[in-house]
Amino acid sequence: MKTLLSRAGFKKRSGTAIDEVVYALSLWLWLKKASIGLFAREGLQGSIGKDVLYDTMNREDLNWRKCHEQIAAKAVRGLKVSGKRAFVVDDTIGRRFGKKMPGISSHFDHTSGRHVMGQQVVTLGLSCEEGFVPLDSELFISQSKAQGLHQPFRNGRSTVAKRYRVAQQQTKPEMVKAMVHRALRANIMVSAI
Repeated sequence: MKTLLSRAGFKKRSGTAIDEVVYALSLWLWLKKASIGLFAREGLQGSIGKDVLYDTMNREDLNWRKCHEQIAAKAVRGLKVSGKRAFVVDDTIGRRFGKKMPGISSHFDHTSGRHVMGQQVVTLGLSCEEGFVPLDSELFISQSKAQGLHQPFRNGRSTVAKRYRVAQQQTKPEMVKAMVHRALRANIMVSAI
């Protein structure tokens, strides 16, 4: 994990090592705990505080996509893929509420048959007989009822600022095209049809 984070440019000057913080954040996601504060108090028992976890999540300089790409590529290499492999795209809508939450917009939910407010995440994954590996994802913000940022990014050229602009400006097919190109560049191949 240290090597993958180092390759993705993850660094921390002082305090708890960045690999320990990212590992703790991964545990929080996998355990599906509702609150970071509760997880830090009960699950980590004070070894890493909630402020450290929040500060790491809010850092604009961390390239989470690069980190995820490297972990996904390693997972794909670890699979003993013998049969057919295909890219799969999903555009799940997570319903979100709140006037202060940026990136929320109106989306048509095909399962309920109506428009809902929330975040739509476009995900590219590799599906094979051995399982499914999520490769890349992008937040899609529609033009309808979109809630903007309450304060601008500290650095408009940061990774987070660039991804936010993509979420606002690109269509879903453009996002998928870029995700497939990144997967192919990472030598993640699919079966020929």
